[in-house]
Amino acid sequence: MRALLPALFLSLALAQEYRALPGAPTGHGALDQSYALVYRAENPKAVLLLVPGLLGGSTNFALLAERLRAEAPWLEVWAWERRANGLEDRRGFLAQDPLAYYQALKAPDLSPLRAWGLAVHLQDLDLAVEAARKRAPVVLGGHSLGAALATLYAWQHGEKLSGLLLLDGSLGAVRVSEEAFRQGQETPLGRLPGLEDLLAGRASPVFQAAFLSPKDLALAEAEAWLAARRPLEPVPLGAHWATREARALLRVDDHYSLFPIFSVSAGRAWAREGLSLLGLLQGRLVHTVRGPRGRLVEWRDTGEATDPRAFLRAFARPETGFSEWYFPYRLLLEIAGYPYVGPYRPRPLPYPVLALGAERGLLPEAAGFRVGETFPKTPLGVQILPGLTHLDLLTEREGKTARAILGYLGGLPLGGPGGGGQP
Repeated sequence: MRALLPALFLSLALAQEYRALPGAPTGHGALDQSYALVYRAENPKAVLLLVPGLLGGSTNFALLAERLRAEAPWLEVWAWERRANGLEDRRGFLAQDPLAYYQALKAPDLSPLRAWGLAVHLQDLDLAVEAARKRAPVVLGGHSLGAALATLYAWQHGEKLSGLLLLDGSLGAVRVSEEAFRQGQETPLGRLPGLEDLLAGRASPVFQAAFLSPKDLALAEAEAWLAARRPLEPVPLGAHWATREARALLRVDDHYSLFPIFSVSAGRAWAREGLSLLGLLQGRLVHTVRGPRGRLVEWRDTGEATDPRAFLRAFARPETGFSEWYFPYRLLLEIAGYPYVGPYRPRPLPYPVLALGAERGLLPEAAGFRVGETFPKTPLGVQILPGLTHLDLLTEREGKTARAILGYLGGLPLGGPGGGGQP
């Protein structure tokens, strides 16, 4: 079976379907829908519906979904994507030069995002769950901020689910006071706008940070798109030259990324290196490339958790990608301030919850999940997977995450659309 997995992954990668799903009505026509990258199974015994985290798109789950489907043909996987993907201009991936296309990216009308808060996204998720339930019993999983969204959904509609999976994320990991939620607050990095600022038009409706603007995210996908197709093509890298795959992976590898939460461990550049001043200011050792050791900077697969070329292959597609370019700031704010926006209350669930953490991720210790507070009197299993970053949990090549998930699913009473039976 193990020897057949690479061929199975390839066939499954070609068999995906990107699907639009009904969304909560907010008066914005075709934007009132969410999406799912569906890895379909014949006569599935369960649907695993996965919710990405902050700035995450559906292909966050591509490598994990391919492995799950290869090892469990009875399982259908839906990688969910929030409604803001409808604002993305994906036409650049069909252009001759995607990088040039996205260098000139113009922002769409972002005003709808001011209305797209927690309640709208929970309604969207409920409609996605209902669509998936027509196929088989649904197990909901969330990664990072998606785990918080999945938790809030389970508080509202836990009876519609057959299981809950939390991937290196927990509700309450980021909290704000009611005053900060409504009026904003000053931070060492600048002012954090509140809901009043957002609704009055004094704050951008899109979450963005340095090097993480919508254009930055689009260009990262374009880099990966080209690198997956022409990995060894020489391209400029500052004053030097590099392979396309090296230039793309330098954006996201843990040795070089300024954002550990958005990095994977995928190898090392064959290059002369230095240390980043911005990294040192963060108290981290972040490497920079100072020039090639040979003719150009190349990338080497050093056997770390994530396969670099598989990662690039999965990163971007014409319909969808690894990032949510226009993440609604209101959603982030209302998840952090959920006690102030609705009657969300902890509740027990009639099935066990599995929490998977990453040793180098957000929740490297079991206590960080606080599931006993979130779902009282609910059986809990916690596993911390060694050596993995926050994103490696979704992209790692050895199948540790998939095996943990399948072990959990095997203990649930799953069957066909009517339930019952074991996978």
